[in-house]
Amino acid sequence: MLRKYYAVFGPALRLMDASVLLFCWLAAYYLRKHYPLAIMTNAIPPFDEYAAYGVVIVFLWGSVFSIFNLYSSQRMVRRTAEAYRVLRAHTLACLIFIALTYLVSTYKLSRGVFVYFYFGSAVLLVFGRIQLRNTLRRFRAKGFNQNAVLLVGSGVPAGHTYSKLSRHPELGLRFVGFAAPKGTEPPVKGLAWLGTYEEIAKIAKEHQVDKVVVALSRNEMPQLEAILGSVKDEILDVVLVPDIYDYIAIGCEVEDFDGLPMVSLNETPMMGFNMLLKRVSDIFLAMVALIIAGPVMVLLAALIKLTSKGPVFYRQERMSLNGKRFGMIKFRSMTVDQIGDVELLTKKDDPRVTAIGRIMRKTSLDELPQFFNVLLGDMSIVGPRPERTWVVDKVRSQVPRYMLKHKVKAGITGWAQVNGWRGDTSLEKRIEHDLYYIRHWSLLFDLKILFLTVFRGLIGKNAY
Repeated sequence: MLRKYYAVFGPALRLMDASVLLFCWLAAYYLRKHYPLAIMTNAIPPFDEYAAYGVVIVFLWGSVFSIFNLYSSQRMVRRTAEAYRVLRAHTLACLIFIALTYLVSTYKLSRGVFVYFYFGSAVLLVFGRIQLRNTLRRFRAKGFNQNAVLLVGSGVPAGHTYSKLSRHPELGLRFVGFAAPKGTEPPVKGLAWLGTYEEIAKIAKEHQVDKVVVALSRNEMPQLEAILGSVKDEILDVVLVPDIYDYIAIGCEVEDFDGLPMVSLNETPMMGFNMLLKRVSDIFLAMVALIIAGPVMVLLAALIKLTSKGPVFYRQERMSLNGKRFGMIKFRSMTVDQIGDVELLTKKDDPRVTAIGRIMRKTSLDELPQFFNVLLGDMSIVGPRPERTWVVDKVRSQVPRYMLKHKVKAGITGWAQVNGWRGDTSLEKRIEHDLYYIRHWSLLFDLKILFLTVFRGLIGKNAY
């Protein structure tokens, strides 16, 4: 049943993409001809010369999308992840197409057509796939197009896997039962025992199983070879859920490296294009912030200079991405005649804090110079707050997974801060929120934190 579904789903998706691409290519010609942009001043070649390229586009995009594995049915893929893969494949196909037309064409195609085609088809390709996925999810949630699933395992990993997958009826996964040694307690109450590990192939035939999910505990791993051997000649999808949950704090990613499956633990989503996207947004927002806050910063600098002796700025060694040390810039809020940086937290009503410093600390205005750190690349606007290097050395062995916060750049504000975990609060809670942020990072999440910072993070009871 599952293979038949794949045979329908793939061609249907190809047909939809081909229709979108052809429509956008012809529409791009029309838009360029009747609504040219200001820079589009050259004459546009005849329509029939453009229409002929439609066949090339369909085959080229189909080939590139196949390489990116965009025509397989992947029920458990996130829509955002699929949209990202579609945009990557679409961009690559467009670049190849432009190169080919410039190499083999006797005339240059209009840049305007390429601009309209690229952006128009990018939107419609992503929108079409998301709508298709949403439609299929709604049907599955209502009980249609179900996959029969056999759960293999009896311990905590099997129960955890069942619990996670059962929360998403839109995936269309129907558990028929579980396989485990005879007399084993079910991983979840009510799930029927169907047979032993050696009988999985027989169970799959009797219950018309589409997918086998193997979730063994570590003490059951010696049985894995026998389990996989029993299904190697069957037309089944086999999903292996390794018992490594205790070691995953941020997330994991499975890669196929030259046929070798590799599980990367604690990878962050801020890699590659996402890292570039975050860096560009950081530079833009930091420049905007410095322009808006410029007059306030000049006023604060003058007040600091007039009310106490010493420099306007204070640099403190902190730790950021991959444990890199950097000098974090702040407005000086204390007198210069103080002992070295040896205290974990500044005490409330600390006599070393100046009058203007007390106001700056309470309102977080002393943090404004850190936008320069963002421009220098040492920090991000949103991320885990950086800690002093000697504090890191002191607490890294006391707080589990503390060092994982340094998998991303430190930030001026963060998820922990907008939830009240700043100053004299639990380090464990701070790390918990920092790792949650890293796990679930997106630009929209960053914008949410920035919005909450305005209302929660600038003034707080733990800021002094």
